[in-house]
Amino acid sequence: MKKFIFSLQALLDMKLHKEEEIKRRLAKKNREAQETRKSIEEIQDKLKQFQADEKEKRSGGEDIVSLRNSVSYRHDIKRELLSAGRKLDNIMVKIYGINQELVKASQERRAVEIIKEKKFAEWKKQNNMIEQKFIDDLSQQGYIREKNASKQ
Repeated sequence: MKKFIFSLQALLDMKLHKEEEIKRRLAKKNREAQETRKSIEEIQDKLKQFQADEKEKRSGGEDIVSLRNSVSYRHDIKRELLSAGRKLDNIMVKIYGINQELVKASQERRAVEIIKEKKFAEWKKQNNMIEQKFIDDLSQQGYIREKNASKQ
């Protein structure tokens, strides 16, 4: 029995490779998004801690210069938080785009796999027919020999 050879195997391999590459890019962007989320959490914690410290300082009285510096520092923290939020939004947009690429690549790969499955089923059916014909010929030849042997 001949081995099944899919004529579009190189195309299927290329589609698989492309899909794996997109998955790697997606994983990288997901790690980047996770790091940015962690950064946002750290900035939020820093802001909360600063606000708690400022509340304690204000209850004890504070001079104008220190108050001005604290307002400026809090403004800087909030600006840093907004910047990190925008960065996360941009990353999420890129992740969405990569997800769309992955869906398309998966569909293309699956289309080639369906063709392969159909060709394999066709090949298997044809091979089974050839085998069955061979078996029928053998049994017919055996029957003819038996018949000829019984006549003699």
